[in-house]
Formats: sequence, C-alpha cells, structure tokens
Amino acid sequence: MNLDLPVEANDFVKSLVAQGKYQSEEAAVLDGIRLLKGREELRAKIATGIDQLDRGDSFDEESVFDEVEAEIARVESLNNQC
Repeated sequence: MNLDLPVEANDFVKSLVAQGKYQSEEAAVLDGIRLLKGREELRAKIATGIDQLDRGDSFDEESVFDEVEAEIARVESLNNQC
C-alpha cells in the first residue's frame, strides 16, 4: 500500500523521525495505526459495557479497576516497543 499524506501530516511524521522518536517514517505511521486500532478496540469494549448496563448486568468496582489497570499496562507496553 502506498499512501499520499497531506503535506502537514507528512511533515509531522518526518519531524518525529528527525527528532529521533522513530527510526523511520514507516515506524511512526505503524505506531499511529496501532493507536487507532487500540482506540477502536476500546470503543467496542465501551459499547459492550453500555449494552451490559442496559441489560442490568454490572460488575463490582474492584474487578473493573483491575481490568482497567491491566489494559493500561498492555497499552503502555505496546508504546514502549517503539
């Protein structure tokens, strides 16, 4: 797949590489895609949770916080891989 990014986006990606935040433009774009994927997964989980609440299903707060903390740790470990 070849993409033509708008000038502003292209300049931003190049600046990230120039600053040493990424080794290549491809790595920067892949990280952006990983973030988008994570956002979509989170939206799906939120929708599932809303559906559960609408049905009257709920969880105790300790379980919820444990799951949220695990998800934060997972996302942070993905971000540290770049």
